[in-house]
Amino acid sequence: MTRVIWIIMSFLLILNQIAFSQKKQTTSKFDSPSDKNTESPKSPIPIETMFGNDKVNYLSILNFRLGKHDRFGYFGVTTLSTPYDRDNGSNEFIFSNAITYKLRSNIYITSGLQYHFLKGIVPYSGLQFLSANPKWLLVMSTNIGLWPKTGFQSVGILEYKPLLSKKLRLYTRFQGVYNFNLENGFHERSLIYLRTGLTFKRTSLGLGYNLDFYGTSNTRQQNIGLFIHRLF
Repeated sequence: MTRVIWIIMSFLLILNQIAFSQKKQTTSKFDSPSDKNTESPKSPIPIETMFGNDKVNYLSILNFRLGKHDRFGYFGVTTLSTPYDRDNGSNEFIFSNAITYKLRSNIYITSGLQYHFLKGIVPYSGLQFLSANPKWLLVMSTNIGLWPKTGFQSVGILEYKPLLSKKLRLYTRFQGVYNFNLENGFHERSLIYLRTGLTFKRTSLGLGYNLDFYGTSNTRQQNIGLFIHRLF
C-alpha cells in the first residue's frame, strides 16, 4: 500500500513540474499590466518568498484545468519554512497535490495526496471555493486527511488589489489555516499570515507578518520581514 501511495505521489510531482513548464510557455501574454490581460483564463503561477527576522518562508501555487472546457483540474501548493537558527525550530516542508472536479461555478471537489514533513504521505479529500478577478481573490477550502490519523483542515485566502495608478496596485493578503486532529480531539497547527505592499506589473513587494500556533498549548512563533511576490 505504501509503495502504491509513493508511486501516485511521484506521478503528481511529475505532473506538477510538467504543468509548471507549460505555464511558463504561455506567460508572455501577461507582460502587459492591463486589466484585460490580467483577466485571461490562463491562471498565473504565484511564487512568494518572505525574509523574516527568524526564518525564510516560501509559497507557490499551481492551478489549471485539464482541458479547455474540462471539469477536471489540478491544484498544487508548496510551502517551505526554514529558520536561520535550528534552535528556533525545524524545516517545515509541505507539498499538496489535488485533482479537482467542478461541481458548479466556483465550487470544486478536491481529492489528492499531501507530503507533510512530520506525517509523511497524507491522502485527503474535500471542497474548495475559488473566485478571482484583477481586484479580488478569494479561496476557501476544507478537507479531511484520511491517514495516518484522521484530521480536519480549513484554509482561507483573501487578496485585495485595487489600482492606485495605471501601473501601480495596492497588494494586501490575509491567509489563515486551521488543523484539528479528529481522532485525538486536539488542535495540531494553525496560522495567520498578513501581507501588505505595492504591485508593479507582475511583482509585489512589501511587509509580511506570520503568526504560527503549534500543538494543544498553542505555542506561538512570530516572523516579521520583507516579502517578494511574483506571478509567472
